[in-house]
Amino acid sequence: MFLNGEEKKKNYLPLAWRIAPKKLEDFVGQEHIVGEKGVLKKLLEKGKIFSSIFYGPPGVGKTTLAKIIANYINVPFYHLNASTCGVKEVKKVLEESKRYLRSQGKTPILFIDEIHRFNRLQQEILLSHVEEGKVIFIGALVLNPFFVLDKALLSRTRVFEFKPLKDEDIVKILKRALMEYKDIKIEGKVLERIAHFSEGDARRALNTLELLLEMKEKDEIGLKDLEEINIQFRYDRKGDEHYDNISAFIKSLRGSDADAALYYLFRMLEAREDPRFILRRMLIFASEDVGLSDPNAIVLISSLAGAFEIVGMPEGEFFLAMGTIYLALTSKSNSVLQSMIRAKKYIKEEPLKEVPSHLRDSHYASAKKLGRGVGYLYPHSDPSAVYQKYMHKFLPIAFLKGIGKEKELLVKLDEIRKKRYKQKGGEI
Repeated sequence: MFLNGEEKKKNYLPLAWRIAPKKLEDFVGQEHIVGEKGVLKKLLEKGKIFSSIFYGPPGVGKTTLAKIIANYINVPFYHLNASTCGVKEVKKVLEESKRYLRSQGKTPILFIDEIHRFNRLQQEILLSHVEEGKVIFIGALVLNPFFVLDKALLSRTRVFEFKPLKDEDIVKILKRALMEYKDIKIEGKVLERIAHFSEGDARRALNTLELLLEMKEKDEIGLKDLEEINIQFRYDRKGDEHYDNISAFIKSLRGSDADAALYYLFRMLEAREDPRFILRRMLIFASEDVGLSDPNAIVLISSLAGAFEIVGMPEGEFFLAMGTIYLALTSKSNSVLQSMIRAKKYIKEEPLKEVPSHLRDSHYASAKKLGRGVGYLYPHSDPSAVYQKYMHKFLPIAFLKGIGKEKELLVKLDEIRKKRYKQKGGEI
């Protein structure tokens, strides 16, 4: 079968492009923006379109909505990407926009994707045109615009935050896409699973569906077919997902939520996070957040880390899960961290004095003549030696909360301090 030019062009376009909605009523999601009470919908109905910033995760409709707006008000739509164009291309579009405005009396839309990739000077090229209404500028990005865009540009635009799509929204979009494949039957559970793994990204969901459809060997597709293409959660080991998930994991452990900690653990593992990275963080946690309240925690995690090196994956998941449950449910104390902070604080704030003579090195010849080591009491020979003074001045550096195993240590610490420093702040 031979395809004509238009059919060939359509056939080779990605599914996400082929089914992109052209009308506002076909747009799915972002109810807070274009729903019945949405701000942007009300503006469109009144014919008042302002320059805007669309920000949010990928695949949630930022570019599609910009195109729909252009269709709605019937004006030219210029689409640039800040990662592949420069000032020259922007200036060219701005000149064309001015000519169209003069001749037609309507303002075109300039859409710049990944606008955050423009530096401050490049962004400033837009300022006068936006302020004077010579172009309707819409910038799109996935980062928080208040962190990466020029304040002057932000002050001239309206900021709209796009949210990840709900699973039911994505299923609705997938069903629309299947209208192009009427001869294929697909289980409803397949669409639900694709939506779940797409994490609110419609483009990703459509790409997964398209891959599944192109690999089909029969007219009916089920969950087994989906499992064969091994879809995974979106996860960038160097990006936000990496840091956000490990942060949520640690905070869940700290909050003694074993359920949440296990959820984030396996979310990372399913996304192929390095298990050794997780184990390293667990070792740190065992000292920083559990510490002396349960000294066995770091022993256990060290043993599990060693066992992991012997066994590896996938059975190594047992060790990670075991350590996660234990760390979540054991007693917590950040006394080690607090003690470290106090030690550094006193070193910075207190005047540094010489080491007391009786504690100084005395192994060399003539050391005694200089008074080095004279008066030092050896704790193994004289139990009362533990009460001799080891600093010029009492500094309450060690900090214990008395949680778990720390309770005994706190009693011991208080006893020794009282006998060693009878008068708080006293000098030697």
